Amino acid sequence: MSTSGTTTWSLQRDAVINGALRKLSVLSGGSTPAAFEVANAAEALNAMIKGFQADGMPVWAIKKYTFTTVAGTSAYSIGIGQTLATPVPLKVLQAYRNQSSGVNVPMNIYTNYNYNLLPLTTSSGVPVNLYYQPQATLGTVNLWPIPNDSATTITLVYQRPFEDMTTSVDDFDFPSYWTEAMIYGLAWRLGGEYGIPIQDRNVLSKEAEFFHQQALSFGQEEGSVYMQPDWSGRR
Repeated sequence: MSTSGTTTWSLQRDAVINGALRKLSVLSGGSTPAAFEVANAAEALNAMIKGFQADGMPVWAIKKYTFTTVAGTSAYSIGIGQTLATPVPLKVLQAYRNQSSGVNVPMNIYTNYNYNLLPLTTSSGVPVNLYYQPQATLGTVNLWPIPNDSATTITLVYQRPFEDMTTSVDDFDFPSYWTEAMIYGLAWRLGGEYGIPIQDRNVLSKEAEFFHQQALSFGQEEGSVYMQPDWSGRR
């Protein structure tokens, strides 16, 4: 027995749309959807992808970005075309300073509440704390204390946003094991627009959730959790 020797199979945008419409029995016998149906389904698909960003931190969407501080500047806008030019992070998971000796020094990631409680807001030095504030179209990286030089480099480890599907032949910005989650998730979302009976939509909902959870369970990082007392006194 011989196998194909390939592992790169994937579906493009319109193939997933067609798959979802077949689940709804909208397409059959090799028929193709009308242009307006494709446009409506593409809109629903992109909305679904944006919603998937709320699932958490999949390993395949974790990226790094390194920047150099500017003396006297504690806040840096981040996003395409901003001071830190990279897609707006959804969440910053980790940050560390890059020492010339090759040693990475971890930085504290603070919440807005704890960052606002830091003393000596006008003091300068080597940054040890960071607070990331995501906004609608960009984000702000805040450092404490205010950097006292323009030579310190800091690396952010962050969850990036998922890319949009804008053309019929776009590949998905997801691993291939998300294919069924995409097809069944889209079919469920389109069911109401095509007048699918509520009983059938309930079945689709369960199928969509099954494939969604299956994909999620594989895409999370595996590791140990360590707990220790909060010696800093903050709660």
